[in-house]
Amino acid sequence: MLIEERIAHIEQAREHLAAALHGCDIPQLEAILRSADMELHWALWNVGHTVDLRAESDHPDRLPTTDQTSHKETP
Repeated sequence: MLIEERIAHIEQAREHLAAALHGCDIPQLEAILRSADMELHWALWNVGHTVDLRAESDHPDRLPTTDQTSHKETP
């Protein structure tokens, strides 16, 4: 497999992760998926592919941000 093909596969995997994250309301699952995305982000970086410094900066429009207050219990 050529490096270009490998990069394409990694980018496709990140697209699938972004889709799985969309609307995710399970905090633990969201954290795991974000961690997987970060690992793939660094894999791209390690093969010399141009990526932003932070994984979520690569596609902020596709990865929702977690509202830290939404998971707290109300007394």
